[in-house]
Amino acid sequence: MSDSTTNTAATTDASAGAGEKVVDVSVELARTLKAQPAVEGLLRELGFEDLPGDRTILQICEDAGVDPSIVTLALAAEGFETRGYVSEDGGVAAKTFENVLSALFDPTSTLMPDASSSQAPMFSHMEAAIRRAQDRGDLPKE
Repeated sequence: MSDSTTNTAATTDASAGAGEKVVDVSVELARTLKAQPAVEGLLRELGFEDLPGDRTILQICEDAGVDPSIVTLALAAEGFETRGYVSEDGGVAAKTFENVLSALFDPTSTLMPDASSSQAPMFSHMEAAIRRAQDRGDLPKE
C-alpha cells in the first residue's frame, strides 16, 4: 500500500494496464470499476450495497462506518495492489493480524483461555486437542 500522495491519474491508468491489478482507493468508483470491474463484486461481497460512481472507496467506507484497512486487506487478498491509503495506526486488519500472532506465539497472551505459562496459548490448545484425539484412538500415539 502506498500513501495518499499517489498520483491518482497515473494509478488509474496503470490499473487498466495489461494484467495489472492496481486499485487506488482515493479515486472515484466510476474510474476504479471501469479499470477493475472485479472490484464491484468484491465490494458487494463485503456488504456495500450503494456504490455511487462519484464517491471513492475511502468515502464509501467512511459513509458505512467501515475501517478502510478491512477493504484494502480484502483487495490485497484478491491479488490487488492498493494505493491511496495508509492507516495511521495500522488499521483493524493489522491489529487482527497482531492478535493472531499473539495467540500463536506469545506465552503471556490472554487471548486463549487456560494456556500454560510455558507455551504459547494456541499451541497449548493444539497439543491438548492432539492428546485427546490420541486418547480416543483417533490419532496414533507415536
